[in-house]
Amino acid sequence: MRPASRAWLLALVLALAALPPTGAMAAEGESRRLYVQPSPLAGVVAGLAEAPAAARFDFARLLIDALVTAYESELDSSVFEGRRDAADRRKLARWQQATLPLLAELRVAQAALYVASHVEVRMDRHNQILVLIDGRPLWVAWPRITAQPRLEQELAAEFCRRHDCARDGGDGSTRAALGPAGVQGHWQLSQRHPPAWETADGLRCEFADLAERGAKEATCRAIVADLHALALVLREASRGGERVQWERLSLQADTGAGPQRVTVNERGDYVQASVPALAAHPVDWTAAGRWLQARAQGRPMTATVLPATRRR
Repeated sequence: MRPASRAWLLALVLALAALPPTGAMAAEGESRRLYVQPSPLAGVVAGLAEAPAAARFDFARLLIDALVTAYESELDSSVFEGRRDAADRRKLARWQQATLPLLAELRVAQAALYVASHVEVRMDRHNQILVLIDGRPLWVAWPRITAQPRLEQELAAEFCRRHDCARDGGDGSTRAALGPAGVQGHWQLSQRHPPAWETADGLRCEFADLAERGAKEATCRAIVADLHALALVLREASRGGERVQWERLSLQADTGAGPQRVTVNERGDYVQASVPALAAHPVDWTAAGRWLQARAQGRPMTATVLPATRRR
C-alpha cells in the first residue's frame, strides 16, 4: 500500500475511533445517543448500485472535486492563520505535513477517473463512502467535520439536479437529499389568518406580513426540509426499539457548529441530526412533535411549526 494511502486510512481510523457507538451503554439515569443521521449522500449512493456508468462517474467526479477544493481551501487558509506560540506553530506544521499527502492522493484519484474502466461508489460497513476506481479504494473523509453536512447536502442537491434522484420511491431518503429545493408548497392567504407558506403534507409557517416574501419562503422551506430529515431519523431510532416521547421532543442548546441533538424522551436520550434551520428559528416544538408523531403513524396532520411574530 502506498504511503499516501496508509495516511488516508489512518485518518479515517482515527476519526472513527473518536466517535462513541450509537446507542452506547450509559450509566443508569444518564442520557444516551440513540441514532446518528447518516450522510446526506447515503440515499444517493444507495441508488448508484443500479445506476448507469455515466451517473456513477459523474457522482465520483463531483465528490472528488469537492474534496480537493475543501482540502486546498483548508491548506490555503492555514497559511494565514495566526498562531500565538511555538507549540501552536509546530502543531499547524504537523497538520499541514499530514494533509499534503492526502491532497496528493485525491489529485491522483481525480486524474484516474478520466481513464478508468470501472467506477463504483458504495457505503462500507462503517457507513463511510467508498469510491473504487478500477478497484483502487478511496475512502471519503472531509478536512473539517463541522462543514461535512453542508458540503454533502450541496453535493447531493447538485447530483440530483443532474439525475433523477426522485425515482427512489421507497422511504424518501434520496429525495430528502434534495434539501429545501426539493420541498413543494404554496402560500395561503386569508383575511382571518396571517399569511402562511404550507406544504402538501401539512407543515405550515406563518408570518406577520408578506414583506421579503422570497426570504420567508426560503426560511420555511429550510425548516420543512429539516423536519422531513428528522422524521427519517426518528423512524430509524424507533425501529431499533428506542422510546420516543413525541411531546418531549426538543432541540438541545449547543454552541458547536456540528450536527444538532434532538432530545426524544424524559431521560434525555437524543438523536443526532443536521437540522440547522430548526436551531436557527423559533420553531414550535409542540406542534412539530404532533406532526412528526402523525407522520410516523401514517396519519395526515396540519401543524403550524413556525407561528407568526411581529418581527421576523
